[in-house]
Amino acid sequence: MEEYVNHHSRDLNNSILMSSPSLISFMDKSKNMNWYSPLENENYKEYRNEFLELDDEWKSAKSQMELYWPAQGPRWDGIAMVQGKDGMKGLVLVEAKAHVQEMRSKLKATDPQSVDLIERTIREIKAVFGSESSMHPWLNQYYQLSNRLAYMYLLNEKLKIPTWLALVNFVDDGSHKPTSVNQWMDHYQEVFAELDINFDSSSLLNRLVTIYPNSVEKN
Repeated sequence: MEEYVNHHSRDLNNSILMSSPSLISFMDKSKNMNWYSPLENENYKEYRNEFLELDDEWKSAKSQMELYWPAQGPRWDGIAMVQGKDGMKGLVLVEAKAHVQEMRSKLKATDPQSVDLIERTIREIKAVFGSESSMHPWLNQYYQLSNRLAYMYLLNEKLKIPTWLALVNFVDDGSHKPTSVNQWMDHYQEVFAELDINFDSSSLLNRLVTIYPNSVEKN
């Protein structure tokens, strides 16, 4: 992700835009995606909820977010800002993976208030996405994806910040476990089936983007 943002950002932007008609429709065609993380000149900083401080109009949303999620929030692999045609600003939040086992994750919070807040929000998004599964896969199998979907929902619906979630799945990364496009496709079919996400349930799912760029070596 660091290599793409800092040295191949046009390829990354094009991949995201080609996979998201809703983002193309939103963006001012004279503007580009402006990446804020992970930047080489900032030691590849990855943001948590402080990404809401990138724009003055969003700063109040940081405290509002705490009504729905614990204060720190997840750590994002990439953050970009986009300019809308009507002057409204939007976000692209990135979760990047190099092999399918990285998708396996479970809730590790132990504070009862934090756990209660997380569970209440995930129950809400389950309903929004038409899922009739148990909470188990959302909290104990694919929790990282669950909380990314939660942020996509909260930012768009509660905080009214146009936001796209980009799942960046690197193909044939030789540094660990090379994963083919077919393996990624098979895996996502399994994930969405276990989470029981109904893609007819909400127009919000148009803000979900999946891309499969080839792995590149770091300069």
